[in-house]
Amino acid sequence: MDKFGLYVSQLLPFKEHFLPQAHRACMGCGVALGVRQAYKALEETRDWMKGTSWEIPCKQPLPGSLIKSKKEEKEEIRPSLLNIEKRGEARLFLCFDNEAVEGKPTPTVFKKWYPSVAVARGFHYVATACPSYPFDLIDKVKRGMESEGSSYIHILSPCPVGWDFDSELTVNIGRYAVECAVFPLYEVVTGSYRLTIDHPKLRPVEHYLRLQNRFKHFKQKEIIEIQVEVDREYAKLREGKM
Repeated sequence: MDKFGLYVSQLLPFKEHFLPQAHRACMGCGVALGVRQAYKALEETRDWMKGTSWEIPCKQPLPGSLIKSKKEEKEEIRPSLLNIEKRGEARLFLCFDNEAVEGKPTPTVFKKWYPSVAVARGFHYVATACPSYPFDLIDKVKRGMESEGSSYIHILSPCPVGWDFDSELTVNIGRYAVECAVFPLYEVVTGSYRLTIDHPKLRPVEHYLRLQNRFKHFKQKEIIEIQVEVDREYAKLREGKM
């Protein structure tokens, strides 16, 4: 157990808005964990449920504003999208991505289109988050809600069933995704990139892959190629650009 494991639940807001008996998520579901934390982040926002809608699975990355790439259409990526009304026409989009794809995952599954497209479309606040880092996620949801204009947060949501790992490993899998820089945590404010969690010494990507049976078909050559791509993209983020 990591050093925060015993204390996180005591430091988060106490009131529960996402009750376990009210959903049918699987044990260890990363989406359920992320939604629970997002609801805690929004509890101080008055009447935030008004004008809120869910789309599960999401057929479009963002309703009417983002365009699917050929890769997305081919692999049928289906995240869950929480669409929250802010001020005027501004909205906060929370995308809970469990990387559900048809067929075997490939190395390019690590390329995240949605945040970069949201930046290109002029969203005022864009960020990535993961429930394995609850304080980072909660802070970003709050900033996304408070920022001017529309906001988009892409939340990695480990899936024990789809990714084929033991349910008790959900939090560790999410942490490894960040520590390996497969899923870096950053925010973009008016076009400026900033890492919110930075690990000076990254874990090898292989540590993340070997915890999940969905990647058991990967050859060593493919893992090396992924490592090179991850290192290159992370170096860009550290320079404040993508």
